[in-house]
Amino acid sequence: MADKHSIITAFRTALTRHLDLLRTASPRGRLACAVLWLLTFALLLGQSVALDLNQQHQEHQQVHSLILSGLQTRLQESEMLQQSVVDIVDQENSLREARIRLLVESLAREQPQLYFIGYQPLVSHAYRREFERMRSQLQGQPYRIRDYQHQQDNAWDQQQAWRLAAKRPRYLPLSMAEPGLASDDWREMGLDLLADSVLAPTVHRAMGQGEAVSPVLRLNNGKQALAFFSAIYNTEAPSPVPLVRSEQTAGMVVQVLALDKLVSLTPNMATRYSVVLQRKDSAPSGYDPLIYRHQQQDQPGWLAQWLLPALEIRKNLDTPYLPYELTVRRQLSFDRTAPLELLLSAVFSMVPAYLLLIILALLAQNRQAQEQAQDKLHREREYAMVALSGISDAVVSIDIDLSIRYLNPAAETLLGLKAQDAAQRKLHQVVRLNYEFARQVEEDPVHKAIQRRETVLLAQNCYLMRSDGEKLLIEGSVSPLPGRNGQLMGAVLTFRDTAPIRRRMLAALEASETRLRQHEMELARVARINTMGEMASGIAHEINQPLSAIMSYCQAGLSLLEDEEPDMAMLRRALDSSVTQASRAGQIIQRLREFVIKKTQQFTPMDLNQVVDNALNLLEYELKTHDIHIEQNICHDLPLVYADNIQLEQVVLNLMRNALDAMETVAPWGRLSIATSLNGRWIRLSIGDNGAGIAPELLDRIFAPFFSTKASGMGLGLAICQTAIEAFGGKLSARNKSTGGAEFIIELPQRDAPPSTG
Repeated sequence: MADKHSIITAFRTALTRHLDLLRTASPRGRLACAVLWLLTFALLLGQSVALDLNQQHQEHQQVHSLILSGLQTRLQESEMLQQSVVDIVDQENSLREARIRLLVESLAREQPQLYFIGYQPLVSHAYRREFERMRSQLQGQPYRIRDYQHQQDNAWDQQQAWRLAAKRPRYLPLSMAEPGLASDDWREMGLDLLADSVLAPTVHRAMGQGEAVSPVLRLNNGKQALAFFSAIYNTEAPSPVPLVRSEQTAGMVVQVLALDKLVSLTPNMATRYSVVLQRKDSAPSGYDPLIYRHQQQDQPGWLAQWLLPALEIRKNLDTPYLPYELTVRRQLSFDRTAPLELLLSAVFSMVPAYLLLIILALLAQNRQAQEQAQDKLHREREYAMVALSGISDAVVSIDIDLSIRYLNPAAETLLGLKAQDAAQRKLHQVVRLNYEFARQVEEDPVHKAIQRRETVLLAQNCYLMRSDGEKLLIEGSVSPLPGRNGQLMGAVLTFRDTAPIRRRMLAALEASETRLRQHEMELARVARINTMGEMASGIAHEINQPLSAIMSYCQAGLSLLEDEEPDMAMLRRALDSSVTQASRAGQIIQRLREFVIKKTQQFTPMDLNQVVDNALNLLEYELKTHDIHIEQNICHDLPLVYADNIQLEQVVLNLMRNALDAMETVAPWGRLSIATSLNGRWIRLSIGDNGAGIAPELLDRIFAPFFSTKASGMGLGLAICQTAIEAFGGKLSARNKSTGGAEFIIELPQRDAPPSTG
């Protein structure tokens, strides 16, 4: 098993190397290989197509010969049968129908083209009734001489078109049709051939010439056929004059041949070849020159029809009284160009192209190897120089005897010395390292790194003494520099001035503390605003009381003035009381004004997740003090909401503080759960705890002003929060969680513009 695995691994490795080799070929070489492959493939494919077309041409000639010979053979058989029936009719009258029937029964299987054959006698009008009676007795069913009213086709399939034959001097009724057509479904029995608009011209021509062929007929089964007529005369030497010969006619031998059986095609021929049988001379009036047509069933693709010609062979029949021409046509196709043959041709064509590609790839690989060997050192040196020049850290390279080999621009700046001035000088002459508040002698980091052959960090109290006497606090490291064979070549000292970093950190810390103090002041002011708004609605009745009293005292004073002798003492007391109540109302309003300064809400677009982060930063100390674990499920793709930044943060902060108070009973296992999500057009924030929860009977009252579940609470916090959220167009709701504790849910709408502040 291990050997098999190693063989597979080796094969994969060899294949990978081979593919890598082929990829090294130049685009021009690949193009040359592709051209070679196309030429080879075209030659192989052209040879295959040529052989295929030659084979199709030979096959076409063979098929034409087979169809022609089969057609002529069947015509000769039909001609011999026609002559045999004529001979039987000429010899005797009494048993001729029986002999004809026996002859047809013996030849029916050998001649599938035979639809029917029979002798049809001419009947005079005087003999018509007797003839109809005799045929009715012979066939066992009514027999009448009839006419058919043709429309446009050479068929007799419309029952309503049949009529009894009109009175004529003589008739040529269809009375015999062998084999087996004298059945109930043979509707043409009794048809007067001499008066039929389709067959009458052929009948008259046969009477005058002895033989004639009908136009193409349509049989009951929908197929096409031809009718052959041979005249029987009542004299041994008929007159050469056609009109006289017609009068000497005693009857007619009629043979009908099915064209689909006469032109017999195998299934393979039917799918590949088109066959047409038509007259080669001018057809008589009313005749369609096209006798038979078979369309090729298996049509090749459009590409073959566009590129390849069609083979066609025309040849006349040898039968003198059938001036017909047989045409066999075949559309050439790519029969041999099957997918497998195309694939094999493509594969064989790849062999010379593949060999050429390998040769070109080897040449390109050797050329690339030489170029890479020449450029490798130059590129590495340039990359190193660019990298060292671009970094902000100072880099000093020394050899094994501590002589300076290289200074980058950052080192030149910090040391105040040019690289060419420091080259080949000892490190301690240029880089003088000292230590602040050193309690013991510090080991030289350069010697330490070289001896231990490992990176050594500079001490935290290390500083650089510049040549101008300036002290620079620095941080950095010393790393050994090994050679190709592992031998130590020197070391690299990297360091940076930490003064800018410290200044930036100090400035950032001061700015952060300033923003935090401003934030707390804004939150406190907004808390006073919201608290005062809710307190105003809660203490409205206190203002209504002095106003109602003032109104009552004034009305009493007016009533006293209407008296003829008003009681001045009582009027004075009423006015004094009004002044007192007015002063009381003014004091209430003054206290409210002193509590808060009115400011219009400022709606700005803001990130709800950022509001949560700000609130958590403000509560960081309290969360740690109460040992509260925070569970966050934040959606990071939330749309922005429009709200007053300070008021929204005050609401979130108030709900978090309420959660902290509710979790005092479960310390130190408190869990503060915070989640944000997008629910349709609403942006949702939920703040939950695992405390005791809210009593079910109190859920409907917790947002009412001056209602509190805390012993020392004013009952205004949640009312203020709800008012603020509703001012933003949102909703604030509360519920108990199934796992224990309460959950407050803030839902704010998505907006494209801030809401109107009124």
